[in-house]
Amino acid sequence: MRKQLGQQGEQLAARYLTQLGYRVLARNVRLMGCEIDLVAQDGKEIAFVEVKTRRSRAAGYPETSVTPTKLAHIERAAEGWMQKHGAAPWRVDVVAIELQDGEPDITHFVGV
Repeated sequence: MRKQLGQQGEQLAARYLTQLGYRVLARNVRLMGCEIDLVAQDGKEIAFVEVKTRRSRAAGYPETSVTPTKLAHIERAAEGWMQKHGAAPWRVDVVAIELQDGEPDITHFVGV
């Protein structure tokens, strides 16, 4: 159930980013002991996107679960990606999705 919710969130996030003009390059990338949900190109920048999806706010806002430790893991994996694919400006984004009443509420945090 939890994995299914995560996959649904990642699909919604990919669609949302594509509508903003991003190009999704990869999904569920495992590098350096960390998984990056989405790798997307935004103009000349590469965005490493962490997607957090929740059905309610009982445990807080989705974005609050992206801890400094989690960000450090994503940054380490991002550096590994850039070594394999060539250097470019990059950043880490968070896409927080709340699925309440059937409609997704999407908040995009750029360059966290």
